Formats: sequence, C-alpha cells, structure tokens
Amino acid sequence: MHGGEVVPTAVVLSHTEQLARLAAGCPQALPRAVVAGDPCADQLAAGLPFRETYRRALGLRPGQRLLVVSSTWGQGSALGTPHTDLIRRALAELPSDEFRVLAAIHPNAWHRHSVWQWQNWLAPYVDSGLLLPVPETETWKAALCAADCLVGDHGSVTFYGVSLGIPCVLGAFEDATVAAGSPMDRLGRLLPRLDRTRPLLAQLRSAAESQPYDRALAEVAREVTSEPGRAAALLRRLFYGRLALPEPGHPATTRPIPVPTTPRPLRHLPYEEAKFVTANVVEHADGPAATVTLHRYPAVHQRAQDRHLAGARLTADPDDPDVRWPRSADVLLVPLGRLAGPDALSRAALAARFPGAALVAVEEPDAGCLLLPAGGTPLRCRWLRRPAWASFASAASAAHAWVTAAPRTGGRIRLRVRAGSGMEPGLLELTSPEGTPGTG
Repeated sequence: MHGGEVVPTAVVLSHTEQLARLAAGCPQALPRAVVAGDPCADQLAAGLPFRETYRRALGLRPGQRLLVVSSTWGQGSALGTPHTDLIRRALAELPSDEFRVLAAIHPNAWHRHSVWQWQNWLAPYVDSGLLLPVPETETWKAALCAADCLVGDHGSVTFYGVSLGIPCVLGAFEDATVAAGSPMDRLGRLLPRLDRTRPLLAQLRSAAESQPYDRALAEVAREVTSEPGRAAALLRRLFYGRLALPEPGHPATTRPIPVPTTPRPLRHLPYEEAKFVTANVVEHADGPAATVTLHRYPAVHQRAQDRHLAGARLTADPDDPDVRWPRSADVLLVPLGRLAGPDALSRAALAARFPGAALVAVEEPDAGCLLLPAGGTPLRCRWLRRPAWASFASAASAAHAWVTAAPRTGGRIRLRVRAGSGMEPGLLELTSPEGTPGTG
C-alpha cells in the first residue's frame, strides 16, 4: 500500500491457503491476488525422474547417500546461528565413504560476505569432500532431487525438501520471523530440532524412519503449491495478459533443472587425508574368511573421542604437513609413486620416524597395497572385486582390522569389505609375497 492505494497490479500466490492470510493482512489487495503455483516446486517435481543423473553429476558413488545442509540468510539461519558447527559436525560424524555433504547457502548470505569469503571459510571442509555450489548455479535444485536427507532451517529450501519427501531435521529455526499459522510455521512445529547432545546419524535415521508415515507432515508438504505442474502456464497467461499481448502458440512448460557441473575442491591435496577408522570383523566358517565393515571419518574435524570413534584407529600420510597425525597413526599410508627404488619399501626407515605405527601400507596399482607390519610378515592386498568407493587406504584399513582381530595370514585370505549398508561390498585378497625387497 502507498497513499491508501494498492501498488502492484497483481499479487502472485503459490497456494490458495495464502488468500485467507492476505485477506487478514491486507484486504485491499485481495482483488489483485492470482494463485499461479510455484515454478520452483514444479521444477523440483519434474527433476525427480533424473535423480540418478544428478547424483552422478555431483560425483556420488553407487549407494552413497547425500546430506544437504541448507541455510537461509540472517543470524537465525542454520549457518548464521551463533556457535553453530553444522557442516563440521556432518563431516565429522558421517562416514565419509557412505555420505557426501552439500551446503546450499542462500544467495543473500553469499553476497553479504562475498563468494571469496565463504570459500575461504569453508575451505577445510571442501578439502574433506564438502560440495559447495556457488549461488549463480541451480545446483541446489539438482541436489534436492538427489538428496537422501536434509538439515535445514526456516528457509524455503527446507519446505521444498519436505515436499519432495526428504527426511529433514532442523538445524535452526527462527520462529519470530515466520508468519504465525503459515505452512512454514506448522513445519517448524512438526520437524525435529537438531539435538546437539545426540549423534547426528541417529537423528537422521530417526527422521528417515518416522517422517514418511507422518500424515500431518504430508499435509503441510502439499501446501507448497495448489497448482502443481501449472506455474509456467499460469504465469505466462498472467504476464501476457498484463501486456495485452497474445500468448505464443506453443505450450508453456516447466524449465528443466540443468545437470550441474560437479563442484570442484578448492585444493587437491597432495597427500592422503588423515582419518579415524572403526572396523567390525565377523569371521565366517566358509566363503570369505570374514566380513570387515569400515567407517572412516576425517580426523581434522573431530573435537573429541565421541561415540562414533569408539575403538577407532588412525590412518595418516607420513608426509602430512600436520605432524600430529603421522606421529599418532596406527597405519601409515604411502601413496603410489611417492617413493622410488627398493629402499623405499624399508619399513625400518619409517619406523624410525614414526615408532608408534603398527603398519605401513605402500600403494600399488589398482588401489592395492603392500603391507609392512611391525615385526611381522609382509602382506600384499589386491581387490578381486573393487567397488567404486574402494581405495588403497580402505584396503589397508580392512587388512589391518583383520590382522588385529584374527592374525591368521598364511596362504590366501579373502575378506568381504563393506563401507555402508546400501553400498556394494568389495572382495579383498591378502597374500604373503615372496622375496619382497627392502622390508626391513
């Protein structure tokens, strides 16, 4: 309103439920209201059939799960709330082979601080695999189509995610800025708030188990638009009508979400990232000798030996510039090509530098490795069946878990190696190489 008159010629609403709220807040504008749906919601719904295409473009491996951390702008947002550490916590607590994390940050937050500032703030997390699309792209939409779970706030991305059926936990929610009685207000009352005293993974699992059957949540989710799939047609009709022009003869269709260019890390690290690894070994009477289930977590983002690190062992690169990791490592990881010549395999040389390490793993082709145990027989590891997530570091961790739990290494040992319930298992073979040079 200005000077007692309604300024816009049309007030576009996405759902009929907004008519009553407009009538209560500004009854003079009600005759100008046009319910035209939500083009963004239509895009997201139309993008769901291309979920696997978006997942591949984002670099997700088969069976890997994607957590989207969504933050609107302002101090009450998920990333603006004082003392929040959502992204660090997600990377620290979720197994890195099983999960990827993407940060969907509102353009206003980007532009307030600048792209450079956000990229520098979050650089340590990007180094650990965080996907950080810049605001000029529509990658956040593709990410919602590809997502398995969501940590959000009172921003619209949370509402869109819930409308797609994505299990959601609220990392923040500024009740004072949300219209009372609105769908977002009701969403804030229905969704669980993040509990900083409970493991994040347990809260995501709880949301995934309960929310698909929550009728009240489903009812709110349907209020994202009362004209599903029709926003393009209704908006075009509105615009051409206001311009007094005939509409084009072709149908107005929903614009597709483009396939994203994979967000690249700011820096490609020249060394193996230090990780805490937990392993569960279950021996078998026949078939593979055992199943080894691995969970690996970036060491740099841990703040305490929390429950998800119970019994964890540390793997690290001997040349990591952060010397606290190789000095404390149980397993030292030497990447392919780092060392040259027969003396390079001398465990004695590394043992002198890092006497606490129980095992040295030297990478070999095809993500295999040569294991040099402290005072033990060398072992060669090779993948007989190598899933997409497998690496020489995971091979070394699985072999170390087997040797520690059941040190039977004679002949050929085959281990089934898992890194997550929905991910393809690998098959790893351990043999004792003869005449291994320079084992010390």
